[in-house]
Amino acid sequence: MPKSSYAEQINKAQVMLSGLKGNAAQIARRGLDEAFLAKFDADRDEAVALNDAQEKLKADLVSKTAQLDSKLLELDKQVSEAQKIVKIDFDKSRWREFGIEAKR
Repeated sequence: MPKSSYAEQINKAQVMLSGLKGNAAQIARRGLDEAFLAKFDADRDEAVALNDAQEKLKADLVSKTAQLDSKLLELDKQVSEAQKIVKIDFDKSRWREFGIEAKR
């Protein structure tokens, strides 16, 4: 079985917490007292905040990756254009100065 997503784990914890709160008197006899429920609730809230922050970072990463891809395309075009000029204006023996390996 595949691992649950963070959102699924948080939702599962929320359902459990709701059930525990609805039966607080009964579960208190087994050691799940008000302090346990308060910590459970706080930890779930923190997990939600962390998950939201992670999702925002993922969206930012996708955006930055797209920007980088676009900039690298532009850079590749410039390198290609410069290579053509270097190959026309300079002897093959000097191409290495420009990072061009002599292939022809």
